[in-house]
Amino acid sequence: MSAGPDELIGIGELEARTGVASTTLRAWERRVGFPAPVRTAGGQRRYLASDVERVGRVLAERQRGLSLSAAVAAVNRVVGAGDTQSLYAALRAAHPHLEPIRVGERVMKALSWSIEDECLAYASRPLLFGCFQHQRHLERAGRRWRELARSATSAVTFSDFAASDPDASPARVALPEDSPMRNEWAVVCVDPRFSVVLVAWEPPRDGTTGGARRFEGLVSLEPEVVRDAAAHCATTAAGLGLPDLPATTAAHTAALAEDPGRSISLLRRFATYADA
Repeated sequence: MSAGPDELIGIGELEARTGVASTTLRAWERRVGFPAPVRTAGGQRRYLASDVERVGRVLAERQRGLSLSAAVAAVNRVVGAGDTQSLYAALRAAHPHLEPIRVGERVMKALSWSIEDECLAYASRPLLFGCFQHQRHLERAGRRWRELARSATSAVTFSDFAASDPDASPARVALPEDSPMRNEWAVVCVDPRFSVVLVAWEPPRDGTTGGARRFEGLVSLEPEVVRDAAAHCATTAAGLGLPDLPATTAAHTAALAEDPGRSISLLRRFATYADA
């Protein structure tokens, strides 16, 4: 007889029913606190029978390219069909060591242009994602993004489009009105030669800022962070009309490595744009 979802099982049974070795389960617990055991009145460590299904979902998320921490975060979220989650929030939850930056629009533009230029100069056949708060913002950057899409394996943009268009170049994903990604500015470039993620959200403005736009963001060239950002974008796009992206993304992110030389080159480009 199978256990009910609230019944307790030992780690041996959890291993048998999930196919994940007990040593791996304990390693997961040490790293990310999952699966979390409970203590019986006698002090023994036990797991909820419902953890069997959750471990299976974590394995599925890992196969789609997410890191362990991001996979657990994804499983812990309850997301309805068609819902989208904040990319910024997902990366903050999965990688708490990342320090946010608080910058103005000029710095965001300089960072974005630097990443796009570096991608054009050094990436071979990159996977690209871009979040634009409004369609008009993409239209202003249209020439740059058409050039990026021309040599990319895949280039996908998110915004308040009227409808998704997977055949556009770059492809367009229409975000729901209540999507937090509508308030995010992001550039994700994934390529063995150069990988980076920039994502920021815009807090509501008030009279104290004089109308100037300010953003709270994250920038990282760490392969695991970039991999999670790409997987998040691909999963979001898959739920909104581009079903093949998760498989493409998982294959493309398998061999990422951080290159200190690209960090220096990106910094030089940023300094040039910021000083203009």
